[in-house]
Amino acid sequence: MNLTLKALEVGVPLTGGGFAGNAYAVADGDGHMHVCGFDGAVSHRRLHEGAVLAVATDQKTGTIVTAGDDGKAIRVRPEGEPEVLHAGRKWVDTVAASSRGHVAWSAGKTIFLLPKGADTPVEATAPSSIADLSFSPDGKWLGAAVYGGAFLIRLSRPSETTMLNWQGAHNAIGFSPDGRFCVTSMLENALHVWRIDKPEEKHGRMGGYPAKPVSFDWTADGRYLATAGADVLVLWPFFGADGPIGQQAGVFAPEQSLLSRTVASRPNSQQIAIGYVDGSVALFDRKSQQFVPVADEHEAGAVNALGFSADGSRLGFTRERGVAGLAELGKG
Repeated sequence: MNLTLKALEVGVPLTGGGFAGNAYAVADGDGHMHVCGFDGAVSHRRLHEGAVLAVATDQKTGTIVTAGDDGKAIRVRPEGEPEVLHAGRKWVDTVAASSRGHVAWSAGKTIFLLPKGADTPVEATAPSSIADLSFSPDGKWLGAAVYGGAFLIRLSRPSETTMLNWQGAHNAIGFSPDGRFCVTSMLENALHVWRIDKPEEKHGRMGGYPAKPVSFDWTADGRYLATAGADVLVLWPFFGADGPIGQQAGVFAPEQSLLSRTVASRPNSQQIAIGYVDGSVALFDRKSQQFVPVADEHEAGAVNALGFSADGSRLGFTRERGVAGLAELGKG
């Protein structure tokens, strides 16, 4: 595989990254956003007085939304000045951006939903503090990972909420591409899944991990959920009426036994990117069942964010201790 790998060394901890338009945006612990253009240009801008705690991006519009421990949620559009969406006394812990133009953030137990074109956010109170936010791809739900399960807000009627219950702390959330399933990562080294139309009877635990599977992503065809948190790549089946409920996962082992930290599926492809605790990155091809190295181990530590450009030609990733990478992969 032919690839070109570019590196950005910041020198402070990196807290996240994502593709926005024709650039890869990287957030750091000193409040800065570093925007790495596909043309090689890099711009730096300080958005927060403290650390950027979370970042969300919209590839289509190039919008970047950040959460900070200075109590602010900030939106940056291409060629525009930063826009303060929220300023309060509590930390803004999480943010989410929808491909339909919606934005959401949270502070404490309060979720703020700003629909596309709206000037004022809608507020909702969750049962506990929010660990993560995610919009469902079908445009129906905004989900929050909370203690005791997943808290869902119906986007067409934000006053209507649903709680998907399962005891324990839930720290990440996502939805299947068809919108039928909600999945959370738990503090106890497991995932939990609900079929949203029958959450009381159709749900289940997805366990067996040696570490917390905080990163997961559905394959491009929507048939499998790829997960991190193990020294093997774990793929859960999501075809059939009940998805992975009552099913066994597929397990694929690389030559080197190394704990994975992050995963991301390549658009329009059967490939899955995996980021490891030693800073290395690999691509797994479902067709050949082979692992191909993309980046070597690095003293900057674990890969804590990983994602593809919309066309799948570029892979961006960040390492905890200040080094990001942008790999040009070409066509899948």
